[in-house]
Amino acid sequence: MAKHKTTKISESTWRIDEFGMVNAFLCIGEERNALIDTGCGIGNIKEAAMSISDKPLSVFLTHSHPDHAGGIYHFTDSPVYMNSLDESLMLWGMRTDNEFRRMYAETRGINSFKGDLNELYSLIPESNPDCTSFRYEKIYDGVVLSLGKRKFKCIHTPGHTDGSMCFLDESSRLLFSGDTVNNSIILMRQPDNDSRLIRIFHETLLKIKEHEKEFDYLVIGHGYPLLKKDIIDDYLLITSGLLDGRLRGEYEERGFRKGDVARKGKAELWYQCDS
Repeated sequence: MAKHKTTKISESTWRIDEFGMVNAFLCIGEERNALIDTGCGIGNIKEAAMSISDKPLSVFLTHSHPDHAGGIYHFTDSPVYMNSLDESLMLWGMRTDNEFRRMYAETRGINSFKGDLNELYSLIPESNPDCTSFRYEKIYDGVVLSLGKRKFKCIHTPGHTDGSMCFLDESSRLLFSGDTVNNSIILMRQPDNDSRLIRIFHETLLKIKEHEKEFDYLVIGHGYPLLKKDIIDDYLLITSGLLDGRLRGEYEERGFRKGDVARKGKAELWYQCDS
């Protein structure tokens, strides 16, 4: 049976790879551990985390999209931390959980999973688990979450979602950015195709850049887990170009992505996306 792949990426941080589709990260603390994101809920990610360390677990959610919060049903006894601006998204894709999981395996797993897709389908829960009514502690910009000596500064980084959060671990010099900054970012379509969300994301990039002396790598939600922080400058070139008219993307469809896309350097920004 296929299992999550675990890889150590720093002295006290492990990547938990959900079959090449999405990353979660186990952060080892002195008093307890934190799992940053929970995958989409294919297979048992809690079992993978506890196989690394059996300390009590907290869950930090970068955002509540179902590929990052879809495994939350495994953590009914763990404290969960999330920005409340993402609460309305908990129903997005969650009411038909297993339908989403199957779609995700079909669109992402077909390119990233090295085995038979039927193995992934067999790991989808038989009935839809409850991923919409979990209790959580509200976090916001500037909150510090502690695992003992190891602490995480919460940075509110809207754009991909209204409540997206990054978690800055200065002790390891890592910024866990989820889908806020990675190799390919999605911003949803806005009414009348206005540029409001692009401007919000541009301001988020500037905010992250203010912290760049405090971390060496971005730790991202999809693909190879460590990303050099100079990609932030590539995204700033895109957002500033879109905002002042120097740059214009083209409509594309790729997998479940459908929208305008602009590229600079190593950065790829999908905006005005319908899905």
